[in-house]
Amino acid sequence: MPENILVIQTAFLGDLILTTPLFREIKRRFPDSKMTVIVNKGTESVLEANPWIDLIIPLDKKQIKSSVFGFWNFCKELRKHNFTLCISPHFSFRSSIISFLSGAKRRIGYKTAGFSFLLNDRRPRSLRGPHEVDKLLSLIYSEEERKNISRQPELFWKPGSVAGIQSEMKKNGLEKGNYILISPSSVWETKRLPADKFKTVSKLLHEKTGLKIVLTGGKGDSKLCEEVGEGFGINLAGKTTLPEMSYLMSKAALLVTNDSSPIHFASAFNIPTLAAFGATIPAFGYTPLADRVFISEINGLDCRPCGIHGGRVCPKKHFRCMLEQDTDRMVEEGIRLIKG
Repeated sequence: MPENILVIQTAFLGDLILTTPLFREIKRRFPDSKMTVIVNKGTESVLEANPWIDLIIPLDKKQIKSSVFGFWNFCKELRKHNFTLCISPHFSFRSSIISFLSGAKRRIGYKTAGFSFLLNDRRPRSLRGPHEVDKLLSLIYSEEERKNISRQPELFWKPGSVAGIQSEMKKNGLEKGNYILISPSSVWETKRLPADKFKTVSKLLHEKTGLKIVLTGGKGDSKLCEEVGEGFGINLAGKTTLPEMSYLMSKAALLVTNDSSPIHFASAFNIPTLAAFGATIPAFGYTPLADRVFISEINGLDCRPCGIHGGRVCPKKHFRCMLEQDTDRMVEEGIRLIKG
């Protein structure tokens, strides 16, 4: 009998993109199954054309956190789907509760998840070492089985969803391979390379390669992007949907960013990636998966990492992990990545 599978992934956008190989492999592991995915409301469009997913259910986390009845009703409606298997890559205690209340007889998740006693198939998850995609695939595959599995994320879009960005690109003379994407923002302040360093790197790459510079981010990043690209950049911050961002990324010659979700957009299209890591470290497993990559970081700081996600301010008050980043080296490596 085919499985009716529920997957819970209500983490940040980057985590959701990194879960796309798992979606593919679930369908391959369980042929003829139906797969429903719960995602954080606002991120669902990044999966709009994913061929492996049958149903997407957005979850308003703010609403369920503020209302016990709202959370209960959500789970009650979920139960009507008659799931047989639940896989929870997200490890919050709420995800474990949702898994349990879904009614699925088999519930797979991590031993380290909150309320993991509500799961009946608990897998180990190391904090450092393996890439995040390997950690996700460990929910359905052994280490030996994962050896020949592609870790590359997958992003798709509907033709009608990218008409706007195609028009914008045409207006700005943007074609495949003739522009560099700069994404200078991050949810976490200590994961952001300072704006002046981003500006230096961007301007020098523009001058040395002749490629256009395009700045991207959310609506709240427009001012930052304007500062970074003042006088030479095309600021598209806040002007792209998630499918449009995918399309824009797929045509870039290079991405320059922090340890943030654009890395994983780029990995889906094998776009060369230059990433500045500050408060966090590559060993956490969120590094780019493109073929050509350079990670700019300051080694030898005993305060790194200062947290899993970073924070709002440097706990040591010196912020050396970002202030000491070598912009000349970043430019040099960026040009190398473009040339291949």
